Amino acid sequence: MLISEHWHARTIKEVEEHLHTSLTKGLTRKEAADRLEEKGANSMPAPERDGLFMKLLNQFKSPITFVLVLAVIATSSLAHYTDALVISAALLLNIVMGLVQEGRASKAFEALKKGEAQYAVVFRGGEPLKISANELVVGDVVVLSAGNAIPADMRLIEVHGLTINESALSGEWLAVEKNTEKAGEESPLVERSGMAYAGTLVASGAGRGVVVAIGGDTEIGRIAVELGKKDESVTPLMKDIRQVAKLILIAVAFIMVGIFALGTARGLPFDETLFTAIALAVASVPEGLPAAVTVVLALGMERILKSGGLVRNLLAAETLGTTSIILTDKTGTLTEGRMTLESYVSLNEVHDNADKGEARTLLTAAVLASNAYVEERPEAEGDEKLVVHGRPIEQAIVLAGLKTGISQQACLSAYPRLDELHFDSARRFGGMLVQNEKNPVAYITGAPEFLLGSMSLVVGANGDAETLTDSMRTHFLRSLETAARDGKRVIGVARVEKDLKAFPPEKELLGYLGAGALVGFLIFSDVIREEAKSAIKDMQDAGARVLMLTGDNPETALAIAKIVGIAEEGERAYTGAELSVLTDAELLEVLTTHTVFSRVAPAEKLRIANVLRDAGEVVAMTGDGVNDAPALRAAAIGVAVGSGTDVAKEASDLVLLDNGFSVITSAIREGRRLRENFKKIFAYMLSTNFSEVILIGFALVVGLPLPILPTQVLWSNLIEGGFMNFAFAFEPLYPSAMKRSPKDPEIARVLSPKLIKLIVLVGSVTATILIGIYLFLLSLELPLDEIQTLMFVAVSVNCIFMAFSMKSLGTPLWRLPLFSNRFLLVSLIGSVAFLFGALYIPFLQVLVHVTEPSMLQLAILFGFGLINLATIEIAKWIFFIREPKESRILTA
Repeated sequence: MLISEHWHARTIKEVEEHLHTSLTKGLTRKEAADRLEEKGANSMPAPERDGLFMKLLNQFKSPITFVLVLAVIATSSLAHYTDALVISAALLLNIVMGLVQEGRASKAFEALKKGEAQYAVVFRGGEPLKISANELVVGDVVVLSAGNAIPADMRLIEVHGLTINESALSGEWLAVEKNTEKAGEESPLVERSGMAYAGTLVASGAGRGVVVAIGGDTEIGRIAVELGKKDESVTPLMKDIRQVAKLILIAVAFIMVGIFALGTARGLPFDETLFTAIALAVASVPEGLPAAVTVVLALGMERILKSGGLVRNLLAAETLGTTSIILTDKTGTLTEGRMTLESYVSLNEVHDNADKGEARTLLTAAVLASNAYVEERPEAEGDEKLVVHGRPIEQAIVLAGLKTGISQQACLSAYPRLDELHFDSARRFGGMLVQNEKNPVAYITGAPEFLLGSMSLVVGANGDAETLTDSMRTHFLRSLETAARDGKRVIGVARVEKDLKAFPPEKELLGYLGAGALVGFLIFSDVIREEAKSAIKDMQDAGARVLMLTGDNPETALAIAKIVGIAEEGERAYTGAELSVLTDAELLEVLTTHTVFSRVAPAEKLRIANVLRDAGEVVAMTGDGVNDAPALRAAAIGVAVGSGTDVAKEASDLVLLDNGFSVITSAIREGRRLRENFKKIFAYMLSTNFSEVILIGFALVVGLPLPILPTQVLWSNLIEGGFMNFAFAFEPLYPSAMKRSPKDPEIARVLSPKLIKLIVLVGSVTATILIGIYLFLLSLELPLDEIQTLMFVAVSVNCIFMAFSMKSLGTPLWRLPLFSNRFLLVSLIGSVAFLFGALYIPFLQVLVHVTEPSMLQLAILFGFGLINLATIEIAKWIFFIREPKESRILTA
């Protein structure tokens, strides 16, 4: 095992020798310059990305684009330049929409760079020097102080009450106390007290560290490498679109072979055969699908934004609707991520405020013991005028004091500080020595069980010390046990009155503390978000399981999980260490039967997301730290809270702008709405295309002229059908859709077997009516261009009216409110207007190859459109609506 793999497990001396540096003087300027030239700057590795050319090239892999390209080439070769121009316009539209959808616009690398520290103070040749963080090299000795962002991974060599907030990496938001001791080689990150990691923040105290890793070799750098890999994942909607495109390409191939075989057998001219093939190919392709998908997704994103969520990836909006498992962090998602002083345990009772008596004495003592400080910001407004800095528990104490009228500034004015004892995890207590009216008094905060076991005196109701009896200890212990069971955090408060102007040496501290008196205990909680419980219930009702993955301890995690409804009574919490020894199969079994996982390291989160994904689950993961970024990227849907790190936000698909957990529920609801509306779009477009293929195919088989030209098919599909397509984006969500499991085939797949049946049914009914109209027109012996014009009108009218039948796939049209989607009526007007424009505006007549029909002819064809609509509704009733509600494609 190389030393560079376990810096946390090496002594300071070993690190100094291995890195060829001086812990007192640092590197010389020449040594630093040589190392910078050899190893490069302290910056993150760049991610893999496709350039614009590759993205453009990828668009031609689409079968829809491929068919249209062939159509353009074929029509151009036949000198049908107008047709080629119209098809080219459709091709360009598909390419542009494809580019909009292309991949994930990953900016995680920029966020990582933005999150890096900008400057650092180092020792070069024994002299302090302020340099850019990018110029740090391995072996540099860096000075750390409160508020500093850690610029590189370091082995600590000197600490003075140093605490570091490592929530960005570990997920645990309480600041970690640091020392210079080595840890075990297999120690998890949260237990490496002798290390400071890039991307974390000094909460309090000061110290020095020697740089052991920079750039991509740091903990955060490894995450950058993972984020930089190209995302090859495929969303459910992409799978469905690819399936449709593949089927269309196969169908077009068979059609082309069949047409040329039939043309050869009949001795038809090549150009006539090719033009017929083009017409059938164009009729087979849902040209408006890419545009419809992009517009509908964009509108869905806009609706999610209004509910407080920013969707960064178009396709993610739809994928939300199929979410089957949500992996949620505790801090910042289920809770607000801030410590609140909840109650006060004194000798005689438990208080919920510190307005008077023993509780006020207890809070005053805690304020005097606190090392947190208040910063005034005159330019700010409201609560932001006063900002408290320090350890989260001490921040909560000072804030509680401010709210109760116990100002830290006033306390320190009355009782000046004489000395400070930094909290130490080995010693288990710390405090402040202040001067009161007569003698110095030390106010101590520390581990509750330790203080309770170390003291023989307690502060009574009158403020004087008295003997701490067994019954008093029992009273305190019961409160501590209740707090632990409920997932609360507790600290003890004590005072020591001795005529000393400074704290005694370390070896005498226990004896010094033993002469003091216990004042009481403070109970803290991380505030649970008000909406968390109801939001989780809504997700569970929608068939999504919610699992908690946190860096916190098992007791606290389980208590919070029970409160919000994730875990049930009797359930246990698994730790990351327990999960790490399981095989993937064993891990999947545990994930299936349990819901709470604590002390979970970043690598374990990523593994869990991958195991669930490989098991066929559609995974959404919430998080806010750098540690969450790889799993956010691996999950089908990454959800970052707005107060989280930029890294988490940029690796995610959905950002909760106001941190409200209910936004996830709203987003899932919108995802379901998008999926249901995509079903309508697929059913509408494919049934329209299917009817056109049957119509043209029939004419070809029986040897009749083309009933409709390629440009007319394009106009009908893109213009008339396009208006109606986009209106589906505004269809409301029916309540039953949020009560069905995401694994229900009708939810999990946009193109479900029942929907395919409906497409074939509707397409066949429409084609039968169109063929009847065509044969009738031929019997009138009208000119071919007039027949093709009237068939163009018939196909367009059917496109317009058929949209109303697709408004609900499981409910009769006459039972639906007419104005539930006013945009459908607006689209009706727009479609009819463009149809009349094509028929009566001269340059459009030339473009679409139509003649001017009479108003009587139009009225008759619109009548046939209504007959077709009624026929489709009857067919829907016979084949689908009579089924039980729970098994229908969609119910109102």
